[in-house]
Amino acid sequence: MSTIVYFSHQGETLLEGRYQQVSFGNTEVVAKTIAKKLDYDLIKLIPEEPYAIDYQTTLARAKLELQDDSLPEISSVKHNFQADDEIFLGYPIWWGTLPMVIKTFLKQVDLSGKKLYPFCTHEGSGFGRSLQDLGKLLPETEIQKGLAIRGSRVTCAQCAVDNWLCQKIQTNKLGGHENGNKR
Repeated sequence: MSTIVYFSHQGETLLEGRYQQVSFGNTEVVAKTIAKKLDYDLIKLIPEEPYAIDYQTTLARAKLELQDDSLPEISSVKHNFQADDEIFLGYPIWWGTLPMVIKTFLKQVDLSGKKLYPFCTHEGSGFGRSLQDLGKLLPETEIQKGLAIRGSRVTCAQCAVDNWLCQKIQTNKLGGHENGNKR
């Protein structure tokens, strides 16, 4: 089995240097694209204390959480991750890495021995240092080649998602971990 887990901020976001209102966060758009393509379970991480709609207020909170290494509470996730072989994990890049909501989730579940396929949305930083941070948080998880999509391009990212998933399938058929890192 495989599952897609993601965190996404909706409300105001920065797209191509301008603040814009969005009904669905950029990461959610990508997560739903992957879920539709693969027909996998989709789990949205929801913080107990919602982030502000205002983007600057959200970023200020995210910066404090990162500086204090504070883990925001999240709503209970009702899923048996032991039954999964692979997890797709999606998040926006905030302050050069993954949001602390993701860290909260990763501290609550055991993903040892599983393949993790990270994907993120950003406005120019790619994965930032999030892959290194994932490696530190998940030393017994096989972190595979990820997909970073510019937030302003999520609505036309189908081709990038298809190519990434095609590479994943090819790697799995070869039985190799050529693109993955056993940590």
